[in-house]
Amino acid sequence: MFKLLKRIIIVWVLFITIAVIGGGGDQFRWFFDKTGIVSQKVTDWIATKADSLKEEADAVKELVKQWTGGKKKLAQNSN
Repeated sequence: MFKLLKRIIIVWVLFITIAVIGGGGDQFRWFFDKTGIVSQKVTDWIATKADSLKEEADAVKELVKQWTGGKKKLAQNSN
């Protein structure tokens, strides 16, 4: 039971890593187009999920940049 759960978690972490670092669903679309392992419907679902994860990661990254930029301005103004 734990072995299956461990594998599922590892696959999910790899999926998120590839989705965020690899640029969204383009990597998955390319891979499934070249190999033809999975049907088009499943490929579209996986790629769409990867695209949404990439958009969320980009939004968080932008929020952190804005937040840290505001902190730098506050620190400069106090000196």
